[in-house]
Amino acid sequence: MTSPDAELLSLLDRTIREHRLFQPDDTIVVAISGGADSTALLNLLTRLPGYTLRLVAAHLNHCLRGVESDADQEFCREMAARYSIPFRSKRVDVRKFASENRLNLEDAGRRARILFLDEICSEYGAGAVALAHHADDQAETILMRLLRGSGMAGLSGMAYRNDRDYVRPLLEISRSEIEQYLRRAGLSWREDASNSDTTYLRNRIRHELLPDLEKYNPAIRSSLAATASLLSDDEALLAELTEQAFTKLCRTGEGETVCSVAQLRILNPALRRRVLRRAFVQLTGSLDRVARNHILAICSMIESDRPNARLSLPQRVTILKEYDRLSFRLTAGTDQDAAPNLIITEPGYYRLPTGALTVQISEPPADFKTVPAGTAYFSLDKVPFPWQLRTFHPGDRIIPFGMSGRKKVKDIFIARKIALSERKRIPLLFCGADLIWIADLGVSELCRIDSPLDVKVQVTWHP
Repeated sequence: MTSPDAELLSLLDRTIREHRLFQPDDTIVVAISGGADSTALLNLLTRLPGYTLRLVAAHLNHCLRGVESDADQEFCREMAARYSIPFRSKRVDVRKFASENRLNLEDAGRRARILFLDEICSEYGAGAVALAHHADDQAETILMRLLRGSGMAGLSGMAYRNDRDYVRPLLEISRSEIEQYLRRAGLSWREDASNSDTTYLRNRIRHELLPDLEKYNPAIRSSLAATASLLSDDEALLAELTEQAFTKLCRTGEGETVCSVAQLRILNPALRRRVLRRAFVQLTGSLDRVARNHILAICSMIESDRPNARLSLPQRVTILKEYDRLSFRLTAGTDQDAAPNLIITEPGYYRLPTGALTVQISEPPADFKTVPAGTAYFSLDKVPFPWQLRTFHPGDRIIPFGMSGRKKVKDIFIARKIALSERKRIPLLFCGADLIWIADLGVSELCRIDSPLDVKVQVTWHP
């Protein structure tokens, strides 16, 4: 008959191997707080049969509980010394960090820990950072996310291993099993009084909701953990399908991710929402502050018959729908490429942020029909200098070539399907109050050439 400790070590070994958390000879940073969970994790990792792990103990002092926080740090230092392993610690005023970054304490603490642990992991070239979350933590996390509203990814709970190489070897072990193990081993731990403060949602779930649910299902904690495991497998499959769809429908460039509106429309709605989140992550690196209503707003934009639309989202991201383009862009610098007002008094080379304009004395072309869209010819008798070059303003009108009445430039842009973001990049050339040329789109009837001999100037736009 095997001992409880041997069974626990066997379960831990199976979890590590099944989920490929790390290799038997890896360097592992172990995040320790002094609590029962991390105290047990560090001890168990030193006892794993067949493993020769190089362990580094890491403790972040949040400076939230005064002398108690300092005592936790000293307890962790002594624990690392007992195992003769390196100990790294850092003091961070999390309350100040939260205030400076406009975060709540929980989020500030999480971000501070990630920064600290990533730093230690990099310093030691570690294969993973081991966290002490256990089965009860998993159940609490799932209930928290369910109460707040979450999709499959959230209800999958905490991952055994995430993309930062943070691993959770204890996810199949309960809090009671951990405490029983520590008592059998004669190991002490620190108790954080804040864990009993029911002003925090997690603590209310731990001390109030879960005990009530156990009246209906005594195995509710393990049931929730099992459900999360199943959903995690399904989530992995959907993540693979999402990546395939994203690769097919979207392309990325500097500061921009662009997707096809038409192809997004025909996607299954669930897959479409995932692709949109994936596009956001591609641009920003995270989904911080992006909620379900943000994604649904983008979906409404896609389904709308309006050819152009704009939506502002968290993290300074702007979503632009421009005919069949749906682009995710960082807001900073959105309008910086607009061409400025420029006065042209003579032939020359005029450089702009979006290109350059060449104005030169020229002979007439052999055939006006062969003139490219970016080039126009003018008679200075009809449109004398000075000219003004500027960007589009609402209400601008032109007499299109071959017509007698004026037409809104906006309507020309719409007819030619010029995206909203591109309209401020197209130069408009004026002679006095008259618009005589829209670069790449055509000249005004006012510039009609009566005789090739009247041609004096060639203007070419180089975007």
